[in-house]
Amino acid sequence: MNPSPARRPDPVVEAAGPRILRELTRPWSPDRGAVVLAAVSGGADSVALLRLLAALAPGRGWTVVAASLDHGLRGAAGADDLRFVERLTASLGLELAGGRLDAPPRGEAAARGARRAFLERIAREHRAAAIAVAHTMDDQAETVLQRLARGTGLAGLAAMRRWSPPWWRPLLGVRRSALRSLLRTLGQPWREDETNLAPDQLRARLRARVLPALEAAGGAGAIPALARAARLAAEDDALLAELAAARLAEIVVSSGRGRIACSLGALRALPTPLARRIVRRLVAAISAGRVRAEADHVDAVLHLLDPTCQGTVVDLPEGLRVRRAAGLITFAKAPHVRGEPGKGADR
Repeated sequence: MNPSPARRPDPVVEAAGPRILRELTRPWSPDRGAVVLAAVSGGADSVALLRLLAALAPGRGWTVVAASLDHGLRGAAGADDLRFVERLTASLGLELAGGRLDAPPRGEAAARGARRAFLERIAREHRAAAIAVAHTMDDQAETVLQRLARGTGLAGLAAMRRWSPPWWRPLLGVRRSALRSLLRTLGQPWREDETNLAPDQLRARLRARVLPALEAAGGAGAIPALARAARLAAEDDALLAELAAARLAEIVVSSGRGRIACSLGALRALPTPLARRIVRRLVAAISAGRVRAEADHVDAVLHLLDPTCQGTVVDLPEGLRVRRAAGLITFAKAPHVRGEPGKGADR
């Protein structure tokens, strides 16, 4: 009896090599039998991610579903991108959930929000365990620099997390150039989005000018070093967030009816990094997540803790108000008074 011929390795797995494959199978990765929703724009990074997930799926027991959204911002080019993704997924034997927006979003932030909402909806419909997005090490480095340029704190420096349910970023440890090399080896085309190079966008300027200059000055290890800084910051931020959550019960005196009262003394006694995180949590809680406290808002609230502060009220967005009185710091929804100027402690 002749032995059966050896099974030929999958060409994608063979071309990717252990370095890239390790990134997709290291913790965290979806459990066997999970549905994985892959966000695919048609660009090189997302096409590489889809090819890798499709190749790994049989051995890992995953069901891969692709999702692609035409925002309507790029006219015929955006429609062509979606058709390209349709042909690609069909060639891989994968299901595609495609979508088009009737009214294009205004601005980059609105476009990101629309895409996020679309992907989350498709993930719920398919009961996906994860939404896989193709952010790379280069994207991480750009995010770190972008946030540093805006004066971020530790949480912002942590940038993107590999696993932030339901978002899975398995390629954060992979360089963009490695993915393009993989696609060229496979003979796999991709689409280019010209808006990624628009000079009026900070990220585009960082990509085209700053990162190449940084690598020229600091060597090939400069980009991995930025990504490593983000990973270390994420570890530290997670610990501080855990400590802040544990201390929150000691701070809150009462809550209910759109009002949270905290002990002024207990909040004042905390180290500033913990107090900052608790203030952000309280603002998020009183606004049901609608308001994100910016740095100047948090600074104004923390200023109320200073015994020498003369102010007693800080007004925040969405009609939120923080008041100091009778040994308490109270976070509440305040009625809007027409024509009344804000009375922040920092004014």
